Amino acid sequence: MREVIKVENVSKRYRKEARSFFEGIKNLGRARYKTVLHNINFSVKRGEIFGLLGPNGAGKTTLFKIICGLLRADKGEVTILGQKIPENYMKIAHKINVIFARANLWWELKGKENLKVYGKIYRVKNLEEKINWLLDFFDLKEKANRYTDLYSTGEIMRLCMAKALLNDPELLILDEPTLGLDVCIALKIREFLKDLNRKRKTTILLSTHYMEEADFLCDRVALINEGKIIKIDSPANLKNALRKEEIIELRLEKFSLSLLNKIEKLKFVKKAYFIEETERVRILMDDIENLDKLIREIKKYTKIRNFIVSQPTLQDVFIHFTGKEISENEIHL
Repeated sequence: MREVIKVENVSKRYRKEARSFFEGIKNLGRARYKTVLHNINFSVKRGEIFGLLGPNGAGKTTLFKIICGLLRADKGEVTILGQKIPENYMKIAHKINVIFARANLWWELKGKENLKVYGKIYRVKNLEEKINWLLDFFDLKEKANRYTDLYSTGEIMRLCMAKALLNDPELLILDEPTLGLDVCIALKIREFLKDLNRKRKTTILLSTHYMEEADFLCDRVALINEGKIIKIDSPANLKNALRKEEIIELRLEKFSLSLLNKIEKLKFVKKAYFIEETERVRILMDDIENLDKLIREIKKYTKIRNFIVSQPTLQDVFIHFTGKEISENEIHL
């Protein structure tokens, strides 16, 4: 079987909540809906790492819940390991594990107790040995006998990652797997996932808003915006689509939204955006010959500390295709 996951024409809508009592009365008896997924189609090959990239509210978590059988699609079909979901999910449940950004743990149990419960559910052999290895790998040995409601966000995500690996899944589904983790642990987990995929051929489906994470891990990524798949390709091919663009990165002394708007109004600028929590701005231009004009224009408002001609990133790609940027401070839905 070449395809581990196959998603065909999946759509989902939710009933809109009334914003006020009077709106509820006004619309009494009239159901109002918002479509969050529009005819989603993609497949994930065996041994592939496939990523979903999209801004807040794009529909990623809803799609993951449909794939896992936690929600029913209004239309379309999902197949995992040859079985229709959710009807036949229990036939392949032991071959899958999942992590959602909102952790699913027994809060009244300690960390190690959580792993024991899930290990017994999955009938894991050599459970004690495996738990000790996972606690050590994820730097949780000292927290093993602490109740999980006292864990930090990063510790919870690391424990969830340990839980997801107990049954050596053929398919690992990860919704924001490094959310809330410090840089060193996040890098360690990325390396581990890459190694897991390379050595065991574990198929991984993940969502992330960290562009460097998707670039490092994924064989292919799907750009999703407003419930629609915009583009699917390898990170390298997606970035190659922007090779004709000129991307300038500048470090400014001062920056503001008004300055950003002025830059974007220049006729030779296609898109400009600030890089989170820095004084840097990235600008997509149609021709490098206009660089002098750009610099002269910006110097009217602030000093330029330095600039470089940059290579395309996945953030640039997403902005190019959707006009939106993905903030690293967002939690995606």
